Amino acid sequence: MKFMAWLFSFLFSMTLSIFSLTPAFGQWATQTISLRPGWNATFVEVQPEPDACDVVFQGLPVESAWTWNRRFSTVQFIQKLEELVPEQPEWLTYFPPGSGKSFLTDLFTVQGGRGYLIKLGGSESVDWTVTGRPVVRSVDWMPNSFNLVGFHVAQDEPPTFQSFFAPSPSHVGQPVYRLSGSGEWEVIADPSAESIHSGEAYWIYCKGQSDYSGPIRVVFEQGDQMDFGRTLTEQTLRLRNETSSVKQIAIEKLASENPPDASLPSLAGGVPLTYWDWNSAAPDWKAFEAQILRSLQPGEEVALRMGVKRRDMADVPGSLYQSLLEVSDGEGSRLLLPVVSKGMTPYEGSGTNGSGTSAPQAGTTVHERAGLWVGWAKIDRVSFPEGASKGLNELEDLFPTSSEIQLRLIIHVDAKGKARLLPQATLMWEEGVRDEKTGETLQAGEYVIVTCRSPSFLSGFSGASIRNGQQVGRRISSAAFPFVDPIEMSGTGFGGNLACTLTIGYDHPLNPFKHKYHPNHDNLDHGFQPLGQAGMESYEIARNITLSFTANDPEDLKLAGWGDNQVGGTYQESFMGIHNKTLYVGGTFRLHQVARVPVLNGGRACPQ
Repeated sequence: MKFMAWLFSFLFSMTLSIFSLTPAFGQWATQTISLRPGWNATFVEVQPEPDACDVVFQGLPVESAWTWNRRFSTVQFIQKLEELVPEQPEWLTYFPPGSGKSFLTDLFTVQGGRGYLIKLGGSESVDWTVTGRPVVRSVDWMPNSFNLVGFHVAQDEPPTFQSFFAPSPSHVGQPVYRLSGSGEWEVIADPSAESIHSGEAYWIYCKGQSDYSGPIRVVFEQGDQMDFGRTLTEQTLRLRNETSSVKQIAIEKLASENPPDASLPSLAGGVPLTYWDWNSAAPDWKAFEAQILRSLQPGEEVALRMGVKRRDMADVPGSLYQSLLEVSDGEGSRLLLPVVSKGMTPYEGSGTNGSGTSAPQAGTTVHERAGLWVGWAKIDRVSFPEGASKGLNELEDLFPTSSEIQLRLIIHVDAKGKARLLPQATLMWEEGVRDEKTGETLQAGEYVIVTCRSPSFLSGFSGASIRNGQQVGRRISSAAFPFVDPIEMSGTGFGGNLACTLTIGYDHPLNPFKHKYHPNHDNLDHGFQPLGQAGMESYEIARNITLSFTANDPEDLKLAGWGDNQVGGTYQESFMGIHNKTLYVGGTFRLHQVARVPVLNGGRACPQ
């Protein structure tokens, strides 16, 4: 088990060193905010796409939009709206084109998670619909100051100001101002009777330092969403109960809307998720089908492990799997969290292996299993010669061994799904090409898997990692298979069986019959001349290797990503030439994908 833990750690660190995180895309939701003629205090809960003010406010009779620029000074009193003037350092302002004041605009984009004051012209109320990715950010409070903020709450039965702020000493008993229908800021006299509204912003005083954003705190493992990209199989979502009472937290999976712009990746469907159910008698990964419930004690934080099941994804070119998670406490708090993942099949232009000479042609797909796979076969069954004569070659017909042995497996799958067994591979980096005059990148750098043994060929690349301040390659080798060049395996991808035959010549240095210093096993006659044929002192040996992939983990290790970047099944091998009868061994095997480079040696031929 120590070896297995070490190998998983090695493979995982290697994978992270080869791939960078993919750019974030959106998981789409539409927020509708009712605007009345005159002034409106709004809170935008999604990141609009596109986010330019001219586009976001298009078709609306917006006369101006304002957002508080909190980095300049504290706010000790609430300014009357008619006293707002452009070009004040504490405000950023937008005026629409053709208004005569557009030259004063210094607010150019609308950002999710911020409050905005919007002055609407005309005489009728309108609905402002904003489509984008939900944004959940901690409130960046300015201490000892009023702050223009809004909160993520349910539209039906929202919390009162008193219940919402009860856990925060910086806000309990502090003044809160709400914009009235007449456009006047009015202090909320009874916080226990007034509710927080979704999409509305308020002036709220913060006494001293605070990072309070609500009764439920959500922390992503990285960034501001759950983006599995193409490489991650598991992420941890942390939920914390910020109150002094027990909370029942519900996490529900919701469907994403379609992207608001045709230039964005299309919606392939919801992200198929799993979660680690540690509450059951036998903890295991379970399908996230509808809802997860967690009971959190006061101040308790729970780490919810979530995985993506890419094996359930049917890839469509240019698409992404996208979903939303709704986190609620049944007491008025409601947060929408974005979830996104790429499928198993990479497409040209979607981060297959970087750009460069070995990238696939434009418009083509790369096999979902393309890349370098490393793992081991665990041999724990063997046949007896007398059993072999009866044709006992199935795994269940073999006999258990007193102890197991492990063989390192290295397999590469090309862009078309053709697999090859490798004796060794070195992960290297090929520098890109730049125009010496302009500095423009003509060809981007890329990772390369080198199998050629020529030192001059290897020296044409840079190292893929840093060791003792030097760039070095990462070499992976196996002593279990005595051959030099990659051996092509029958079958395509990992859908069924992969098989190959490894022939060890009678005069091969690693033939077990051959011994360089023993006169009866050196393949030389009494005059020290080559015998020139097999069967005199040594025999040709054939090893027939078969990998049979299974849907379930043969060792039941309960790891996220099984069927995606982790595969395995049963291992069988037959030996002919060692005994006068065929011998069989068997066991299980597992492989972990460590690089998604679909070609070997940068697409070049090895020097002779």
